[in-house]
Amino acid sequence: MKKKRCISYVLAVIVSISLVNLLTACSMASEKIPIPTVKDSVYIYDEDNIIEDDVEQNLNKMLVELEEKTEAEFAVVSVESLLNRSIEDYANNLFNTLEIGKKGQDNGILLLISRSDTKVRLEIGRGLEGCLNDSKCGRILDDYFVPYRDSDEYTKATELTVKAVLNVLTSEYNITIEGLDSQEAINSEETELEEDNILLTIILIIVILLMVEWITGIFFGDGFGDGIIFAILSSGGSSNSSSSGSSRGGFGGGFGGGFSGGGGASR
Repeated sequence: MKKKRCISYVLAVIVSISLVNLLTACSMASEKIPIPTVKDSVYIYDEDNIIEDDVEQNLNKMLVELEEKTEAEFAVVSVESLLNRSIEDYANNLFNTLEIGKKGQDNGILLLISRSDTKVRLEIGRGLEGCLNDSKCGRILDDYFVPYRDSDEYTKATELTVKAVLNVLTSEYNITIEGLDSQEAINSEETELEEDNILLTIILIIVILLMVEWITGIFFGDGFGDGIIFAILSSGGSSNSSSSGSSRGGFGGGFGGGFSGGGGASR
């Protein structure tokens, strides 16, 4: 009799916990990401009020000039909370809902900041992933955002990060932006050198694998090394993943239909 009561008690606890988890998940799913009301010529939406007004106005002028000269759209958004979501999911959802960048060009950029979660992300549209790849975005955040965030200087962190990204873009498009000092630029040559070294390493590995296949073919017969090489090459997988965005309706205002596939970096 006692054994039956114990089993019933355990089952009741399990059912209760399952119901609580289900209700919590439903509650989180129903809490939608708040979307800023987009306005013409406004690229900074500082919901959490972390950027000083004069700096915000100055940066916004630069972002307007960037769009006028390149059609690239760079939005800066601060939020009070990520609503228990990952910043990657939140940024991708927000980017694709706002449709940052031009349709067909996918030349948008989003700098998303959550002070309460101590998180920041640069989300990059597919059309700009060539000049703002994941490693370069990570270096920009490491060099210009993280050090000032650690001392709670969010205005400075945002200003230097935006200017560093702008310097990459002015070099890519061969333009100038009024008031932009090139000293905030990420060291592109150093980054490109690192990427070249990575490429050379990959080529060297491939050459070594081909030599292994050739040598094993001589000693053990054709096809012996193929399985080894295939297993090594297949184990790498793909490092890029896309978070599913929400519906992409027209919002009017300053954004033009761009899309992000999840490229960028978070810190």
